Amino acid sequence: MRGQELLSLPLKLTREQQKVVEWPREGGQSLFLSGLPGTGKSTALMARLAALLRVGYRPYEILVFLPQRAQVVRYEQVLASLDAPIRGGVDCLTFYSFAKRSVALFWPRIASVLGFAHPEREPTFLTLETAQYYMWRIVEPLIRAEGYFSSLKIRRERLLSQLIDNLNKAALVGFDYKEVYSRLKGAWTGSLERLHSYWQAQDCITRFREYCLAHNLVDFSLSVEAFQYLWKREDYQQYFRTRYHHLLVDNLEENVPVALDFIRWALEQIDGSSILAYDLAGGHRIFLGADARYAAEFANYCDCALECRDLVRPAGAPLAFAGAVRRALGLSPLVGETAFQEAVRAQYRGKYWVNMLDWVVERISQLVHEEGVSPREIAVIAPYVSEVLRFALEDGLARKGISMHLLRPSRPLRDDPIVRALLTWVILGHPAWREALEKGEYLLPVEDVALALQVALADLDPIRARRLARAAFPREMRRLIDLDGQESLLTPEERGHLWEEVGYQIRRRYKALLLWLEDAQQRDSEGVDIFLSRFFGSLLSTPGFGFYDQPERARVYGRLVESAAKFREAVRISSELDQDTLVREYVRLVLDGIASGEYVVDWPTFFATDAVLLSPAYAYLTRDLASHYQFWVDLGSDGWWNRPNQPLTHPYVLSRHWPVGRPWRDIEEERSRKEALGNVVLGLAARCTGGIFLVSSELGVDGTEQDGRFQRAIVRAMRMASNEQ
Repeated sequence: MRGQELLSLPLKLTREQQKVVEWPREGGQSLFLSGLPGTGKSTALMARLAALLRVGYRPYEILVFLPQRAQVVRYEQVLASLDAPIRGGVDCLTFYSFAKRSVALFWPRIASVLGFAHPEREPTFLTLETAQYYMWRIVEPLIRAEGYFSSLKIRRERLLSQLIDNLNKAALVGFDYKEVYSRLKGAWTGSLERLHSYWQAQDCITRFREYCLAHNLVDFSLSVEAFQYLWKREDYQQYFRTRYHHLLVDNLEENVPVALDFIRWALEQIDGSSILAYDLAGGHRIFLGADARYAAEFANYCDCALECRDLVRPAGAPLAFAGAVRRALGLSPLVGETAFQEAVRAQYRGKYWVNMLDWVVERISQLVHEEGVSPREIAVIAPYVSEVLRFALEDGLARKGISMHLLRPSRPLRDDPIVRALLTWVILGHPAWREALEKGEYLLPVEDVALALQVALADLDPIRARRLARAAFPREMRRLIDLDGQESLLTPEERGHLWEEVGYQIRRRYKALLLWLEDAQQRDSEGVDIFLSRFFGSLLSTPGFGFYDQPERARVYGRLVESAAKFREAVRISSELDQDTLVREYVRLVLDGIASGEYVVDWPTFFATDAVLLSPAYAYLTRDLASHYQFWVDLGSDGWWNRPNQPLTHPYVLSRHWPVGRPWRDIEEERSRKEALGNVVLGLAARCTGGIFLVSSELGVDGTEQDGRFQRAIVRAMRMASNEQ
């Protein structure tokens, strides 16, 4: 289903949904709407929005708060399909987007008060990638000169993301970022070395904040802090009251404390109506600061509370199964457990990991080819998605003629082979940039050249791509050469054998590539995004080349172009770097493995692609997706139980609910993991309208025995059910 049910409104609403639509439209009345996933809360909000527009309320008077951009896209699609006036635009925004826009609008009035060195200049808003770039400029000298973080074995991208996360947590929770060290120190019960790392982390984020203020750089944390100051000003409050008269909030439980503070304030300002939707099986964005406990308190802040109890999409048996597993974990079931065994379509527990994946592929093939199930109705859910898992499942499904879509947010850009191939073309198209990168000890390997050729030239497999790359990229020259020209190191006989092996159609396409690169080298220096845009439009998207009629590849291409454009704009404005240096900095940044932000081009494939979805559990849940069939794979893995290792931050300690100075012990860790797993099980089951396939192996992908807590809880739930019958 993958959310497509939200793209159109049903002809007949449930009783609770009709109450939402008919809620008073004047007088500032507020409604707290709660229920499990699948009870139609989002549909009710959309129907309410449509009703407001149809009776004549101006679109720009309506504010819709959503926790993420995926839902913004869905609401905008529904708005576009409505038979209602939408000129002027309904504001469908995330809290951060709203905060950023408000800060930009009121910048001249608040910049000097906030401590920016040049309040008369426009601010530069940083993306995740550009924030990591500037943070690394702060951190790298400290690592080299003073040995910062020497006691931690941590990759660069994880180090940067945790430092930035500490700043963001402070802003989103609402405490001074200078308190990060004291909060982490007070909860730590281990070695002194970790305390030194905490102090070093505090020093880095303090230096980063000072750098941002000095150069008019506004990162995520500064945007939020600036907005906290802004909404307490009388001039902003007057603006808000004049502009907005209706407020709709979906997935209230996925909001951060500061966003909830603002929503609570907004309830008192809105003179029309306010409706807040709360998911009883939500709160999965805890690692991003979500505070479901605080959100639940809004039932007391609103004038009325309404619970949706009837499932619009059938998920009764899966929900009952989730209740049984929660009970096996020692948690409240929240839902009944009648006939929950009906939820489990099939189980598999083999010895080897690879056999487990083979079984998954075969069962998906049966669903698609024998039972007529659309691939888009199937989701494969794992604790995390490794490259081995991605390749094994994608390759296996491809052999069955089934496409697969991967949802794996925030992984380093360089981990995507399409991105690596495109950056290789950027380097090959600019010899001066390549030489500068090589001076920085990055040597372009022939394997990357082979990948670039394979991606750019249609019908070129990896073996022939490597054969062509070894001949076309001589180690002595370190650039692509014309194999039919004087530079070629091949004899005529060897050249003939090469093209016979590789293919004469590839020969023509390869020459076209060389001609295009030669023409590009004659142009003035331009940004990565401009180079790639021209490359795509004039060559790669044409017949015979790798992006022709390949929407999934084009999506990745657009993601890289958007990332490069935002980097160029942010860094160009606030630094003295020339264009060539800017390009080299971006290429080096990506190749070093920065975590990627999320882009608008990532979202439409959920609706347009008829493919099986492969996703980590949390990514699936936080995008409010739904599927008819779910495969819960690798159940014996500890990845379902363990939270990510984050030595420099802590999602629970850096929250409003943890007292400063109170130690975080094993008992708290055990309880938090148990509750998190219970919420994951409930959230997945509530988003499954058909059946669940339980899949595990005795040995993990690395050959080690595995019998994780999730697997044991499922076995215990099954045994308890059998004993009760």
